[in-house]
Amino acid sequence: MFPPKDRLTICFAHAAYQLQERFLSRQMPINSFEVRMLDDFERRIGEADVVVVSGMWRNDLLDRTQRLRFIQAISAGTDQFDRGKLTERGIRLASAQGLNSRAVSEHAMALILAMTRKLPEARDNLAKHVWRGMISDMTQREDELSGKTLLIIGLGGIGSRLAQLAKAFGLCVIGIKRNPATGGEAADSAHGLTDLKTLLPASRFCSSHLPAEQGN
Repeated sequence: MFPPKDRLTICFAHAAYQLQERFLSRQMPINSFEVRMLDDFERRIGEADVVVVSGMWRNDLLDRTQRLRFIQAISAGTDQFDRGKLTERGIRLASAQGLNSRAVSEHAMALILAMTRKLPEARDNLAKHVWRGMISDMTQREDELSGKTLLIIGLGGIGSRLAQLAKAFGLCVIGIKRNPATGGEAADSAHGLTDLKTLLPASRFCSSHLPAEQGN
């Protein structure tokens, strides 16, 4: 059971994110505090009924608290949490699945563009004041995305959004998902994981968006 709002305390634990600042801007009548170092988190977690955390989490922190009832993971992945121990102690866990689908898919698309247009090489040449002449070898020149094949492993929120972006650049998008018969509309075709060995050699790019437990 959660205590009443006037006795509820939330701990925001992250090295950089301004989580408490955003929370306070909503003027909620709930107590909160923020920690940015693991030592401080270990020292103060016993004060919290709710923890908002991701990379700073350690399962042995459970031995330091009796009040904790709810954990909100900042990340979509929750592999770092011992779900068995949380269940034993009656602590609920929620993920941030879907929150970063746009940011991550756009980053993946930016990396594909950077590789194709050789942006890292251009940046380095600019810093060295080097003017690269024309290159006759097509394999060493900047290329275009249109007509190339992108293989996306995992057509969840991120993978599906990446497929939409890729198709806008003229890429042929092949998706791999657990059940290719359901969903996968964002890709040109969807296949099961058993087809990976066949599809991978025929693809110019590959982007994996599987949960850690599936990717291992």
